[in-house]
Amino acid sequence: MTLQQLMCICAVADSGLNVSRAADTLHMTQPGVSKMVRALEHELNVEIFIRKGNRLTGVTDAGREALALARRVMSDKKLLLGLAAQTQAESSGTLRIGTSPLHARYALLQAVQRFSETYPAVSLEMMQGRPAEIVNAVASGEIDLGVGTVPGKLPASVITLDAYPIEYCLIVPRKHPLLQLTRVSIEDIANYPLITYNETFNSGIVVHREFQRRGLAPHIAMKAADANVVKAYVASGLGVGVVLKMAIEPKRDRDLRIVAADHIFPASIAKISLRRDGPRRGFVYDFVQLVSSKWTREAVAELLASNRSLYRVPA
Repeated sequence: MTLQQLMCICAVADSGLNVSRAADTLHMTQPGVSKMVRALEHELNVEIFIRKGNRLTGVTDAGREALALARRVMSDKKLLLGLAAQTQAESSGTLRIGTSPLHARYALLQAVQRFSETYPAVSLEMMQGRPAEIVNAVASGEIDLGVGTVPGKLPASVITLDAYPIEYCLIVPRKHPLLQLTRVSIEDIANYPLITYNETFNSGIVVHREFQRRGLAPHIAMKAADANVVKAYVASGLGVGVVLKMAIEPKRDRDLRIVAADHIFPASIAKISLRRDGPRRGFVYDFVQLVSSKWTREAVAELLASNRSLYRVPA
């Protein structure tokens, strides 16, 4: 018994018992189809079709059972082929990530490296932008997921997952006077020119908000979007800087000294943003887990399922 034989009896039945039409459908010859049908009937030792001369005029009771079983086998074949396609889709394609330059350079580098080792056939595309741009791209389906801070209000179609803490520190040049203090205050920092992030990113907002909250107006020597720029200008002696801890590279930043500032600038949480209808490809779930190990496929799927009916999830 072969799949081709089963295809032949199904095609004949679907063609109104017209063997010529069934042969055209299968791209076979009429004698070829008739031979397949006869061979299957011989093997099963049952008549599938009722014949009158060389014409098929009906289906026997046993034939109806045989056709039902054949159609089930053909359906299972389609499922198997679909599984193969799904498996291929799981290991190839394109993963589109939205994030800021800072998170792309420092927080996501290891996750991207491990993902590339696991999925060498998946291309990575990284969109860099502001938090609102990222979540809007997630909402529209332009990207698969976003990583980083998020705006206060999310699109209704987007949900966020806690990813990792975002902590701040103060950087100063070597031998700077602030290094002599046991515990630096925000008032101490305000006595020196400040180099920090601009307010287009959440990191800049957090830093400037804390000075405003204390009624302080430090002299801003420079604002930048890139932590490497901030570090370079602090190392040159232009001022002191407040940066994310993740941006510190001890082997490269030898001209800088780190001063604890977590008691001044509150930590926040980086978020993974996804559409509520969920990723369509399994490797997106795997990247999420590489960013934050607690978010397994099952945990993400369960959260998405429980929140699809909500308007939004607070960030």
